[in-house]
Amino acid sequence: MPPNNSVGIPEGDPVPMGNAFPAKLIFKGATIASTAVGTRKDAIEVLDFAARGIVNTVIRTEKLDRLTDVFQEMKEGKLSGRVVMDMQ
Repeated sequence: MPPNNSVGIPEGDPVPMGNAFPAKLIFKGATIASTAVGTRKDAIEVLDFAARGIVNTVIRTEKLDRLTDVFQEMKEGKLSGRVVMDMQ
């Protein structure tokens, strides 16, 4: 999977990933994140909103040396959206 992409897990019973190689994921530094909010239909509707420009996301990237500044923005209530910390 290319960097900075996400994968959703469909509703229903868990299905084992028979061809997954956990060691390879760990070596590449891949992370798996999830949320238990909403249904598959909800996700499809939100993606449709985004495709039509109804939803705007506010995301910015900051270098790790600005971490203290980012926390200060959060503390002061000045942070809008999400901040992705660049670890490189």
